[in-house]
Amino acid sequence: MSQNFLALDFGSGQITAALTVYDDDTGTCRVRHAAVETCQSVSACYVLDFDKTVRALNRLFTQLNEYISFTPTVVVGLRGDFLSFRRSGGFHPVQSPHQLITDKDVRAVLDKSIPPNLPQTLEVVDLLPQSYTVDGKTGVQNPVGLAGNCLEAETFISLGLSTHLNNLNRVLSAAGCEDFEAVPTVLALCENLIKPEEKQSGVLLLDIGAAHSSAALYHKGLLEDAREMPLGADVIIEEVAEILQNDLKSTRALLKNYSYGDDEIMDDVLDDAACKLLKKIQAELRQSLPYIKYGASQAVLTGGGADLPVKNAAKSVLGMRRVRLAAHDDMIADSEELLAPAYTSALSLALYSQKHGGQTAVPSASLRSKAAGLFDRVLAKLGLN
Repeated sequence: MSQNFLALDFGSGQITAALTVYDDDTGTCRVRHAAVETCQSVSACYVLDFDKTVRALNRLFTQLNEYISFTPTVVVGLRGDFLSFRRSGGFHPVQSPHQLITDKDVRAVLDKSIPPNLPQTLEVVDLLPQSYTVDGKTGVQNPVGLAGNCLEAETFISLGLSTHLNNLNRVLSAAGCEDFEAVPTVLALCENLIKPEEKQSGVLLLDIGAAHSSAALYHKGLLEDAREMPLGADVIIEEVAEILQNDLKSTRALLKNYSYGDDEIMDDVLDDAACKLLKKIQAELRQSLPYIKYGASQAVLTGGGADLPVKNAAKSVLGMRRVRLAAHDDMIADSEELLAPAYTSALSLALYSQKHGGQTAVPSASLRSKAAGLFDRVLAKLGLN
């Protein structure tokens, strides 16, 4: 049996989509199509113009129409500094027969890890279990079936401002997506781009977009912190424009057609500009106590703004011993261009949804978790009903 996954990633001035097909029989995931729709009315997941964003989504769905053969699960990536993250924990007395821990007990302890005093302006959009403790024994990975009196859970919670989540929900509903799974993009990237040994030894993930960037820090296998930052590769363009005494439009066109290594002077300019961006990112990261406490010595870079100058700057500015650029170059795809770095986030979202069965751990009021299957209005948009 096969299942389609359609991932939507809202970036800076554009929406990216990736359509993948997972085959249960072979355990393989194939990329059928990917597309980018320019949309200046979105910035990360901030909606700046309702009608224009709806029209951009409709154009994107039209492009995908011919590639969808059966109903997909839709996953939407959340990014932007209206998101916040925190570690939390819960405690639950086991009351099942023979004190055997059940799925119900696990759900209860995860629910209890949500702080009861959250402001009404915030909603839980994702809850990631990190580890469990049974009667004082830490490091339990799956407590179901074990005997115990007390079950504890460490969790990583993603929160979002209700107003911006509602705006995104309304835009998607108007474009036909009344049901979808919402996942913080940075979590999908962490799961699919960082190696287990990197998480164990400590690693910093940086997803660098044009106007927004995301960061996540692992220490001893646990996700310690994540941040959304309102800055990105536009800082490099602005710095290069200032050095060259040029306007932003001309500078953007110049850099689009420039290959690092072609000119030594231009390379130096790009290196200096990348260092300025990384210094700004470092200033943001230093607001995080886990970052100061567990400063990682290696980094994984992804996103449209992650290139060789940024990689070099990450080593020098952040003091990283090892830095690598990450993308999905090992996936099966109908054509090689579908694995381009521009689609890395959308592909990570599709893989995340596939691995988790199209479900997030905790539903929120405006962005509800949904099981696999498409919705009548989306089918109508795509001409499939």
